[in-house]
Amino acid sequence: MKKWFIAILLLFSITLPLNVNAGADQLKDQELINSAPYIKPLKENGKKILFDNTHAQTAGAADWVIDGGFSDFADGLVKEGYYVKELRKFTPITLQDLEDYDVFVIPEANIPYKAEEQNAIAAYVSGGGSVFYIGDHYNADRNKNRIDAPEAFNGFRRGAYTDMTLGMDDGERNSQAMQGVVSRDWLNDTFGVRFRYNALDNIDAPMIMENTFGILDNVSDVALHAGGTIAIMDNKRAKGIVYPPEGLTKETNRWPNATDDGVYNGGGVAEGAYIAISKKDKGKAAFLGDSSLVEDASPKYRNEETGNLKRTYDGYSEKDDSRLLMQLINWLAIQEDYSDFSNKGINLSEKTSLHDFEIPENSTEPQAEPWGKPQKGYKWYDRSTFAAGSYGSNIDPDKLPKVEIIYDNLPVVGEEVKLKVIFTNYKANTVLKDYTLGIYNPTEGQNGLKQGEQVADTKVGEGEWKNNKSYSNTFDIQTDKYGNAEQEITVKVDIEGNYNIRLKQGKNNVITDTIVFATQNDVEKPQPNIDVEYSNRIAVGKESKVSIKFTDFSPNTDLRDYVLDVYSPVSYLGNEAGSGYAFVKSSDGKWSNKRDSSESFDVLTDKDGNASIELTIRTTDAGDFILRLRKNNEEQFSSKIQSLWYLPS
Repeated sequence: MKKWFIAILLLFSITLPLNVNAGADQLKDQELINSAPYIKPLKENGKKILFDNTHAQTAGAADWVIDGGFSDFADGLVKEGYYVKELRKFTPITLQDLEDYDVFVIPEANIPYKAEEQNAIAAYVSGGGSVFYIGDHYNADRNKNRIDAPEAFNGFRRGAYTDMTLGMDDGERNSQAMQGVVSRDWLNDTFGVRFRYNALDNIDAPMIMENTFGILDNVSDVALHAGGTIAIMDNKRAKGIVYPPEGLTKETNRWPNATDDGVYNGGGVAEGAYIAISKKDKGKAAFLGDSSLVEDASPKYRNEETGNLKRTYDGYSEKDDSRLLMQLINWLAIQEDYSDFSNKGINLSEKTSLHDFEIPENSTEPQAEPWGKPQKGYKWYDRSTFAAGSYGSNIDPDKLPKVEIIYDNLPVVGEEVKLKVIFTNYKANTVLKDYTLGIYNPTEGQNGLKQGEQVADTKVGEGEWKNNKSYSNTFDIQTDKYGNAEQEITVKVDIEGNYNIRLKQGKNNVITDTIVFATQNDVEKPQPNIDVEYSNRIAVGKESKVSIKFTDFSPNTDLRDYVLDVYSPVSYLGNEAGSGYAFVKSSDGKWSNKRDSSESFDVLTDKDGNASIELTIRTTDAGDFILRLRKNNEEQFSSKIQSLWYLPS
C-alpha cells in the first residue's frame, strides 16, 4: 500500500453512550440515528444506500464503517451519485429504518439478527428494496461470542441448531443482543442461499465468472483472501456469478486457521459461489464470501477488546474489485418486479451439493467455541467494557494520543527525504523519551537484501548523519502546552523497493507501515489540480453550496491554509475594490464572522491524492462578483459569480 502519510490516527467519531438497558437504549436511538455519518453526492442519481452498523461490524479487527475501513467503497458510491448513510441504533432494525433506501448493505455481522429484524429485511426486499450481505470465512468470530458472519446471516449456529446460546454464560444468554434470536434456516428460506463453513485462501488463478445482467462487464478477475462461498440452494431464486477456480486443495488453499478441511469440493462451481445474487418478489439480494474485497487500509476505531490499533487490508483497489462492487450495487439499486430467474433468459446455476455436516440439524462444532479466551473484563454484549477509542466506548478517539509520519513527495532513491514525526494529544509539557526511526526490507531476497535488513541513512533534526544503515540516533521530544510536538528526520535510501518504516520507543514498536522508494523516472505524475463547482447565479441572502475538489496531489497529505471569498473587483456601493460581499460557512457548520473571507481550512488527501470539501456562501448584496480560492494569499482559483435579488423562475 502506497502512503505518503503514515499514522496511528483516529478520526472524528461519535462517542456512543454506555447503555446496556433496552429502555434507555430506545430513548437514545433517534439521537444516534440522526448523528450517524452520511455522505451526500454533488450530483445525486436519486438512489440511497444504507450501511448496517448495528451488529458489531467494528468488532475485533473489523472496521466496516463508511468513514473507516469501508470508506473507499462509500466514496466510490458517492462518486456514482449515491447518497450514503450508516445505520446506528441500539434497538432492533425495523422496516421503517430501511424503506427510504434503495440498497441495505450488511457488512459481516458478529451479532445474530433477531427474528423481527429478519422479518423486517424480508418485508423490505419483498417491497422492492435490495440487500447486500458481505460475509467472510467460517470462524471469523471477531468478538468471541461463538457467532460469525456466515452464522449470523444464515440464521443458525453450526453445531447449535436447536439453541443458538449453547455454551454461553448467563450474562451472554440474558443480554439484549440474544433476546428474540430464533434459530432457523432463514437465509435459505428467504433467498435460496446459505453461507458455507469453508475457508479458502491463497487463490492465485483467476475466478470463474459468468456475466449476468452486465454485473461483470469489463471485470476480468477479483480477489479472495481468506473467504468462504455461498451454496446455491434454490437455483430459480439464486444464481452464482463468480466462483473460485478449480483445483483447490486442502494442503495449498485452506486458510491456515480453518477448523476443518477448509476446502470442501476442490474449488470451481462445486465449491459454491464466491458472489451470488437472488431475486425475491419486487426486490433483490447479493452475497459475497469475503470482506477483503470491499475493505481499504484506513481503519477508524481501535479494537474494542484490546484497545489495539487495527490494520485492515487495501482490497478495494485490488484487481477489478471496485468495478465489480459498483456494478453490483447498480444492479441492486434498480427495482424490478419479476419474482425469480426462471424466465429471464439466463443459465440457471447448478445447485450446490452439501456435505452431511452442513445440514443445519446435523452440524457439529469441530472445536470448542469461542476460538480464543476473551480478555479479562471484556464482554462482547456490554459497551461499558469496550476499550478506549473503540466504537461504543465512552472515550472520544480524537482525544487519544496519536503519532503521524508525514512527507510531502514520493521518496526518490538517492535523494534526501524529509519526514516529520508529529505527536498530538499527549500530556502537556512532557518529555517523550527514547525514540528511534528506521527503514528496513520486509521480504527475504528483495534486491538481494535479507528480511529485516536496514536500508536508510538517517539524520535527526540538524544533527549528524548516521550512515551505517541502521535505526536513527535516539531522540527525545517535549510536548507543548497542548500536548503536541514534532520532530524532523531526514532519510536517504540507495536502492529502490517497497520497504517498511518503523518508529520505536525503546524496544516497543510505535508505528510500522510501508514506504516506497522509486527512481526519478517512476515518480512522474499528473500535475495537481483544483476544481470548484458552484452555481454562477445565486440569490442574495440565500445559501449556495461551493464544492472544491483537489486531484493528483500527494496521497495522504495535509493541504493547509486555504480560504474562500466573494469580492467585488471594482469599487462598489461605497466600498473599495477587493471588498468582500459574502459570508462563508465552513464544512463544520460555522459561519465566518466577517464577509471578507472564510476561516482558514485544511483538507487531507486520500491514498490516491484526492480530497474534497463543501463550503456554503451567502451574499449580502446584488452585483457581479468574483468567487476566489486562495492559499497563503496566492490565488488558486477565481471565476465570475452573479448575485441577484431574485433568481429568474
